[in-house]
Amino acid sequence: MTRLAQLIRNARRDWVEIGGLGRLAVIGIVAALGLTLALGFFITATVRSDLLSARAVFVHTLANRLPPFPGPDGDLAAFDDAVRTTILGGETVRVKVWAPDGTLAYSDAPDIIGRRFALAPEVEAAFSGVQAAVISDASDPVHALTADPKGIIEIFLPLDGTDDRRWVMEVEQDVTAFDAALTRTTRTTWLAIGTGLAMLGLFMVVLVQARARDLNARRRQAERLLSSSFRAQEEERQRIVGALHDDIGQPLYRLLYGLEGARAKLERGEAVSGELDRLSRLVRDIDGTLRSELRILHQEAADDVGLGVALHDLAETTEREAGLRVIVDSDLEEEPDEVVRTALYRAAKEAITNVRKHADATTVDMAVTGDGGRWRLRVIDDGTGFSAEPGLGLSTMRERFQALGGDVRIERVAGGTELVAWIPATERQPA
Repeated sequence: MTRLAQLIRNARRDWVEIGGLGRLAVIGIVAALGLTLALGFFITATVRSDLLSARAVFVHTLANRLPPFPGPDGDLAAFDDAVRTTILGGETVRVKVWAPDGTLAYSDAPDIIGRRFALAPEVEAAFSGVQAAVISDASDPVHALTADPKGIIEIFLPLDGTDDRRWVMEVEQDVTAFDAALTRTTRTTWLAIGTGLAMLGLFMVVLVQARARDLNARRRQAERLLSSSFRAQEEERQRIVGALHDDIGQPLYRLLYGLEGARAKLERGEAVSGELDRLSRLVRDIDGTLRSELRILHQEAADDVGLGVALHDLAETTEREAGLRVIVDSDLEEEPDEVVRTALYRAAKEAITNVRKHADATTVDMAVTGDGGRWRLRVIDDGTGFSAEPGLGLSTMRERFQALGGDVRIERVAGGTELVAWIPATERQPA
């Protein structure tokens, strides 16, 4: 088995063993991780938007101190002096005023005044009275004279002119300080979120491990108790088999030989001879019933011959006694341990017994597999179904499997009934 396959098998076994609460905790961790990542990206995007809005508000406050824009034919020198003393400088590297047709009516860079460009969506929105702030990579030709081509912040403000015409002021700022502030805020946000998530994850991992240890301890205890019970039952079974064979079977033979000997001493046709014949047949019937029960008792444990052989013997006995065809698939790479082997065999026997009693079936398919850290028994019959309430045998079977960390499921399927019993594989101790 490859390392990856072993890891997958162990993960599946652990997923089964941690139980419902443990699985819920793992799902909670994954959900918390997804929510935290989404929250982190949302906070970062919100901070970025709020920082841009704050810059736009600040620039708008400064722009309100400027005189009305005189238009391209007015006194641009006075307006330029006001721009340079009020807005330009520091992080602000360029100021422009746009006309509605895309012409630059003013700029602190005289070389681009009068040039015409396609209006950006933010400029068009500003002409409608909407203030906007965006980060640009300065690749547009209109930014050819920008001091920092790596990136700029563009702030667009509606601007009133002296003749009541609407203009748009564009203020371009260096993005370096903005990026540094955003980076610090983002780092702090992810640090706080990561710390909280790590603490939550640590708590959930401890909870899952504690739950897994508790379940494993309970399962091991159940395995030990069931193993002791199985051994005691096996010893009692062997004692009963011996007692029935020696204390009842042998006296029956002696009784039969005595009856036949007594009958041989009588003349044929005598009334006593007929009664002795009847008693001899009765003893033979009792002996046949006793042998059948001894054979069943001998098959009770799968330890003697292995699970696969025991299931095939069960199938042969069922077909011989009830005419019910049982197809067994038990091609196992390794033999289960004693507790699992006995539990699976008894589950199969109980399933067959219920099919014989209630299902009115003709064929049963039985398969035992061992993969993914668990052993699985699957029994399907082509009968008429099952009662809504399981009987004592099935209830006891389910309780036994649940005590070992597994479960039993019974449901109707197309054309019959399916029983699936699974149980986690027990870790084998090194020799």
